[in-house]
Amino acid sequence: MRSTMLGALGRCCTALLLLALLAACATRERAEAVYLQQHRAATALTEMIVAAELDDPALAERLYASESELDRACAPLREAGYRRFYGEQVDRELEWAIAQALDGCAAKTAEVERLLWRLDPETAGYFLGAPDVASAGGEN
Repeated sequence: MRSTMLGALGRCCTALLLLALLAACATRERAEAVYLQQHRAATALTEMIVAAELDDPALAERLYASESELDRACAPLREAGYRRFYGEQVDRELEWAIAQALDGCAAKTAEVERLLWRLDPETAGYFLGAPDVASAGGEN
């Protein structure tokens, strides 16, 4: 009886471990996708800031504010990107911070993308590719 319970407990623990591993992989894949998306949006935003600084300083200031908001929302993902670029490890603490920031970063990135598409579709298209309906602001 005891060995049957231990076997069932072992199978249950193995199943839970497998589910946790699959969730971690899914989170990692989503984090990488969000990181790439926010990186493209930040690059397009920087391009628009440079163009606006000469022609419309007030717009440039608003774009700088959006850039700061995006930086804050996506700080853990950016930190992980820098660490990977320099061959450093991403520790558990940073992984936890990424998991906590992921939804906010994705939402802020989508908000910035909508702004970019409204302001300059040509530049947005160059950096962001073809818009989906949500990013282009066609649906809310």
